[in-house]
Amino acid sequence: MNPTTGIALTALLAFAAVTRADEVIFKSGDRLTGTVKSVAGGKMLFDSAVAGKVTLKMEDIKTFSTEEPIELALADGSVSEFRLAASDEGFVDALPADGQPTAIDLAAIDKINPDKPRWKGSVVAGATLVRGNTKSDAANVNLDASRRGETDRTTLAGGYFYANQRSNTTRQRSTTTDNWFLKGKYDTFFTEQLYGYGNIKYEKDRIANLDTRVAPGLGLGYQWVERKDLTFFTEGGGAYVYEKYTDPAETRTYMAARFAYQLEKAFNDSVKGFHNLEYLPSLEDTDAFLVNTDVGLRALLTERLLVEFKSQLAFNSKPAEDREKKDFRHIFGVGWTF
Repeated sequence: MNPTTGIALTALLAFAAVTRADEVIFKSGDRLTGTVKSVAGGKMLFDSAVAGKVTLKMEDIKTFSTEEPIELALADGSVSEFRLAASDEGFVDALPADGQPTAIDLAAIDKINPDKPRWKGSVVAGATLVRGNTKSDAANVNLDASRRGETDRTTLAGGYFYANQRSNTTRQRSTTTDNWFLKGKYDTFFTEQLYGYGNIKYEKDRIANLDTRVAPGLGLGYQWVERKDLTFFTEGGGAYVYEKYTDPAETRTYMAARFAYQLEKAFNDSVKGFHNLEYLPSLEDTDAFLVNTDVGLRALLTERLLVEFKSQLAFNSKPAEDREKKDFRHIFGVGWTF
C-alpha cells in the first residue's frame, strides 16, 4: 500500500468514526441523527447535533438504531443491555454480543437508560447577628434528603434552631430558641400510586421543656402526582407518641392517628414552592393533638447554590406547664443542593 492510499484510508476511517451516530426514523420518513439519551413515559430524549436536545414521542417513531449498547427495560420487568438496529415499522432489533438479533416491539419498551436511584436533597443554613441596644445571635441548619427507587422511597431530614439575646443594661443573656429534630420515612409502593410507609421522628425543645418526643408510625399513602414540576401525596395511619417533659417532670404516652400531605410546585427551572402538613390527634384524649406545618419558596442561584424562605408552625394543644401552645418562626437561609 502506497503512502497516499494509507493516508486516504486512515482519513476515511477517522471520518466514519466521527460520523457514527444513533438514528431515529420517523413514520413520516424523516430521519434524525445524534444520540438516544433515554426513553420514559412514552417519550424519547434525543440529543441531535443539529437541533440539540429534543423530546420525541415514541408514537411518531417508526424505528431507530444505536451505535453503542444501551440499557433497555421492558414492560415485563426484564432489563438488558444491547445495541439496537433499525427494523420494520414498530420494531427494533436487539443485537447481543453473541447470538442472533431479536425483534423487540417498540410498545414493549418501558425505559431506556433509566435513572439510577440516587440521593437528592439540600443543606440550608442561616444566621443572624444583632448588635446595639440588644445583642442577639441566631442560627439554624436544615438537611433533607430522599432516594427514589422504582418501587420504594427513603426520606431523611433533620434540623437545629438556636437563638439567644443579651441586654446591654442588665448584661444578662437568655436563650430564646434551642430545639432540634431528626426524622426518617420509608415508603414501599404496591402500585404506581398506592404505597405503605413506616416513619419515626425524634425531637427535643429545651425552651418548651420538652426533653424527648418520639413518634414512630405506620400507614398508607397515595401519590396523586409525581412529576418534575408538581408532586403531591397524602398519607393516613397511626402513631405511638412518647413525650418526656421537665420542670415539672412529666411523661406522656398515647396512641394517635396520623394525617399528612406534601405539595411541591415548580414555577420554572429555578423557583419552587412547597407546603407540608402533619396532624397527630390523640385517640385517647380528644383535646390532645400535634400539628407541624410549613410553607415556603426555594430559588436556585446557580446549579447548586440556593436561597430559601419558609414559615413554620409547631402546635401542641397540651404543652408543658406555663408554656405556649405554638411556636411560629420565619426562616431565611442559603444552601447547597445535591
